[in-house]
Order: sequence, then C-alpha cells, then structure tokens
Amino acid sequence: MTDLPFPEDFAPELRALLAPDLSKAAMIPAPTVQTASDLFGMDAGTLMIRLLPVAARYARVPLSGFHVGAIAMGRTTGNLYFGANMEFSGHALSFSVHGEQSAINHAWQMGEVGLEALAVNAAPCGYCRQFMNEMVSVGEGFNVLMREGSDAGDYSYSAKPLSHYLPESFGPTDLGMEGGLMSQQDQPLTIRSEDALAQAALQAAQASYAPYTGAHCGIAVQQADGTVFTGRYGENAAYNPSFSPLESALALLNMRRLCQFGYDITAATLVEVDAPISQRSATEAVLSAVAPDVRLTYITAERL
Repeated sequence: MTDLPFPEDFAPELRALLAPDLSKAAMIPAPTVQTASDLFGMDAGTLMIRLLPVAARYARVPLSGFHVGAIAMGRTTGNLYFGANMEFSGHALSFSVHGEQSAINHAWQMGEVGLEALAVNAAPCGYCRQFMNEMVSVGEGFNVLMREGSDAGDYSYSAKPLSHYLPESFGPTDLGMEGGLMSQQDQPLTIRSEDALAQAALQAAQASYAPYTGAHCGIAVQQADGTVFTGRYGENAAYNPSFSPLESALALLNMRRLCQFGYDITAATLVEVDAPISQRSATEAVLSAVAPDVRLTYITAERL
C-alpha cells in the first residue's frame, strides 16, 4: 500500500484538509493544525487523537500483527509528527521499534528539542514509559494523551503527565546527567572519508545522544532513487530502551515516505567512535532483514 493512509470511515472534510501534507510525509505542520481548529473547532489534542488510526496504518508488524500509532507535538514548532511500530522478520524482538519511539525519533530528527504532548492509541508499555522519561521536556508540561470516548465520534481524551504512568521513576538525573534526549547535541567528531554517505552518517553521529557510554554513532542509508535517511543513537538511563542508529534511520524512512513505501536500500554507512560498546554487529543483523544484498560500510570516527 502506497496510497494515503486514511481509514474508510475517516471524515471526508478532514481528509481533504490533511491529504496534501500526508502526501509529502507523515507530519502535519502547525499552520494546518490551526486551520483544523478554525474550520472544525477542534483543539490540537483532539486532532492528535483523531489521527491515531492514520498513524497506525504506517505500522510494519509481520510478527505481531498489532498496529500501534502515535502522534507527537513538537515543542519548538507545534508540528504533529507521526510514529508507528516496526518489526523485523527473522530477528530478535528486541530490535522492534515501538510507536512512541518512532514518533519521538521523528520529531527529534526534524529539529525539535522537546515535546508538548504525545498521543497513543493504547496505554504506553513500560519500555516506552522509560524511553519517554529520558526526554529533555519531561517534567516541563509534557503530557500523554489517551482517548477516553468509546462511542463513534467521541474523541474526548485525558492529558496526564508521564509521572502518572511512571511513578517513582529512574532517569538521567539519578545518574547525575543534565539535559536529556532531544537536547541539542554537537559532538566534536571527524572522519577521513569525504564520501557523501559517510559525511551524512558523521553528521548523525555528531547529533547522537550517548551520555552514559560516550559511544556516539550515526548511520546513513541510501535508497534506490538516491534518497538518503540518517539515524542517530539515543541512549537511556536504564540502558535497554536505548535506540540504535539503524532503528532510528528506518523509523524515519517509514515516516518520511508514502505509507508502506518499500525500504529499497542500496547502501548503508555506519560511523561510530571507539567506545566500550559498538553498534556494528546489531546494525549488520537488522540490515540483513531489510536489505540482505547490502554490505555495511563501517567507519571509526575520531574525537577532535
């Protein structure tokens, strides 16, 4: 499926408003959000709830068949960023991308430095609650939105802080860290290669978030039509919910092309610093699931 991802029962007038934006990427710019408010009298939260079934159409779930959609509102712009869960046949479930992770990654890679809210179509799992707890904007007015209305046409919702879902939390401050995921990063790294894909991966590594291991890394993947997507490593205080650079790149690809657009990856380059951990083996494993004919180019970066 590569058409626009609207369910059959989606309101035609709202579909007409949103279709031009969704034909470009899975994002609704703030001006369109305002237009929806002006024309239909719905606030941004209601629009986010109504968009969840649309976001869920982007899910790639060959293992579970369970479609999860998420919508993040960027703190910097007010744009709405879609997210959806992803699974990879033949590989460990730990490689899965959760819908909430996908939406957060989407906003982060588009330049947001925090979220105002995140809407999900099911209560966040513990893994995602911990992942969200790493964000720089948690505790600064960030809310999780959940639909309360069960009747058709009832899009009422609750807006609760993450602390409601994750009491007595463990996060960056417990490890003496300042800032958090989505905070601006500019790691002083360099590589010797001038190859365009390698330089794109380097820029992703420079923007990566690795306060616990210092294992800054990034990846760039190129599709058959020449389009390049990058992915950034994002660590978590609890370690396990950390987000690999290839997961980041594939989640971004999934949100920036038409719904269910093919991976069509023809080249991939990973750039990382010498550190106590490496993303190389995990990247090669996941890449084999989505682009079995592509051999990973691996480059070690140096700190300036």
